[in-house]
Amino acid sequence: MNTNRRVVAGKIESVEGTAETLAAEDGGILAISPKVDPDIKMNKRNPAMATFSKLADVPGGRLARLTFAAEVKGAGQAYSGSVQPALGKYLRACGHAETIDTTPGSEKATYKPASSGIPSITLGCYEDGVTKKIRGARGNCTFKYVNGEIIMIDFNFLGVWDGLVDGALLAPTNEATGGLAFMNSTFTVDGYAAVIKSLEFSPNNVLTPRDHPTDPASYKSVALTNRDPRGKFDPEMVLKATNDFLGLWQAGTPGALVVGDVGAIQYNKVKLTAPKLVYTKVGDGDRGGIAVADTAFQLAMNSGDDEYVLEFP
Repeated sequence: MNTNRRVVAGKIESVEGTAETLAAEDGGILAISPKVDPDIKMNKRNPAMATFSKLADVPGGRLARLTFAAEVKGAGQAYSGSVQPALGKYLRACGHAETIDTTPGSEKATYKPASSGIPSITLGCYEDGVTKKIRGARGNCTFKYVNGEIIMIDFNFLGVWDGLVDGALLAPTNEATGGLAFMNSTFTVDGYAAVIKSLEFSPNNVLTPRDHPTDPASYKSVALTNRDPRGKFDPEMVLKATNDFLGLWQAGTPGALVVGDVGAIQYNKVKLTAPKLVYTKVGDGDRGGIAVADTAFQLAMNSGDDEYVLEFP
């Protein structure tokens, strides 16, 4: 009997669009509510005929999405060429460059947006008896900070559907660290310590399937062709003299965002910085009778490929 037990695994591809063989060591991420959604194009046939009856559709190009959420957390041990956060390879396939600092005693993993060298990934969702596989995938991600709750990332990958086969669940070794709750943390925008409940942002990657008629699925892979990092947060409204949200929006004044460190244990902490947060909308909101400034923002570049930086010290 097939149950609802599921394991997600992924491996960066050595040849783009060529599926990697997945094994237990390619798991390790605690995926929440993983879902695979194949998208097989069904070509309609509507020739002129003396009947309203229809000819059978013909299946064509095959893509698929894999979506899941995951806790933000560190590896729990010193970072190295072989030790990174379980999130690392998925962030790389979502357009982030990975840098590992191996300075003894202060090792850390750093992720920031990239415009080149973005790898494709083979993904497998093991569903207690069957395995659904996607190759040549790249994705998008949304970071979600809610006060007092574990920081989460929602992943949304698009790739080439590589089929379904029968097979046993993988038994990976998962990170032993706990998720990081958003609390007891620094939060400032341009030096102002805003009182917020939530922060959310995404690189808003543009994903484009690469047509390839010699491929059995009619696609080579999915390319990441652009991004536009934006988000929102909900600071309590304050006097103009304290912080002029609307004035900053009107002037287009950028300010640095600093969140963290979140977490107190080395190798299981995270810090978010962004050099130029620009308000793009400030509206009225309410949080249990407290007036808030519902604020949308852009994360703009400073020198390039640096709209934001995630550090796992």
